[in-house]
Amino acid sequence: MVKRRLAPGLFLLVISLSGLTGCINERPQLGIIHHRLMPCQDTPNCVVSRKDTPDTHKIAPFSYRGEQDDAYRQLLNLLNQRKDAIVVEMEHAHYIRADFRTPVLGFIDDVEFFFKQPGTIQIRSASRIGYYDFGANRKRMEALRKLFEQRIITSPETDEHPEIQTD
Repeated sequence: MVKRRLAPGLFLLVISLSGLTGCINERPQLGIIHHRLMPCQDTPNCVVSRKDTPDTHKIAPFSYRGEQDDAYRQLLNLLNQRKDAIVVEMEHAHYIRADFRTPVLGFIDDVEFFFKQPGTIQIRSASRIGYYDFGANRKRMEALRKLFEQRIITSPETDEHPEIQTD
């Protein structure tokens, strides 16, 4: 008799988890549309560097000096070295998309980088599911910005060493 009472609850749990798993694997529309990254939806679990973005979603783009190919390569290398990221799409020297997996529950966040103009990388990071991310996407992008800037400054391709005068 106990088994009969548990069966409907167990069935509902399995159906609910199956639906949640389906949501996790669904990738929203991403990429470059009309020479821009997609805007954030109304949920607070997204940041993007578009000019027409409300302050709650707005984040500054990455910047760099030097050649775009070098910056692209440095960013790609940085992403490939991370254990929580998988680069899933690349368009040479102008677009990178990576899936980041959250450490505890393993949710997927979509992260995009668009080299729209020399010296600037437009960025977007959004959770695939849920509503509130406790600022995780913003924190991730700011941490990546810091690592990228350290790399690009110390990169042999872009580092300019002043001449040392010897008299």
